[in-house]
Amino acid sequence: MSSFTPPPHPPRPPRPPQPPGASHKWQTFAALISAGVGALTFAVGFIGLPAAGVPSPAAARETATVTATVTTSAGPAVQSAEPGGSGGDDSTPSDVESPEVQWIGPLLSQQQGFDLDLVPPAVGDDDIDPWGFDGQKATLIYNNYALVPEGEEPDFSECKLLATTKPQPQLSVAAGRSVCLFTDEGRVAVVRVDSANPETEIVNLTVKVWEKATT
Repeated sequence: MSSFTPPPHPPRPPRPPQPPGASHKWQTFAALISAGVGALTFAVGFIGLPAAGVPSPAAARETATVTATVTTSAGPAVQSAEPGGSGGDDSTPSDVESPEVQWIGPLLSQQQGFDLDLVPPAVGDDDIDPWGFDGQKATLIYNNYALVPEGEEPDFSECKLLATTKPQPQLSVAAGRSVCLFTDEGRVAVVRVDSANPETEIVNLTVKVWEKATT
């Protein structure tokens, strides 16, 4: 029995020649694909770090920046509350404390002066002396008087300032106006002329005298 021998395979046609530079282009394209896949893999792994419980370097930098910002902004606020020592209250007490009122009340003068250092004031001194008239105004003499601005009711400090800076040795005062003065013993007083009647020569006054201020 004769053996069968298959016919030999036809020879493979030769590969067509590639154009110059084609091999280099494929190598470059393959390198770009490999680099892109590597970058994508790195990004996915980097983003997946926080989910796996591993802190991301970018997150750590962001956290550090926020912490530094909070610490810096909180610093001046703490310092600004320190200088006053009382929660930032800059209020200061008045330099001059008002003494208690020694006496307040009405006086009726018919061309006589009063000693305002006494309680109650008595006739016999020239702390306030309505002696004479200027029309319907009472003329005050024998002391230095400072006219109070119309409509104002000065306190101790204001009255003391007026009597110190704007004294006049003689002053005609209309009804409803007030004057500030110093008594013979250095007390501050404010006197309001309530009425002045040239025919009866009677002047009604309301007087307030403060106790002598301590220095």
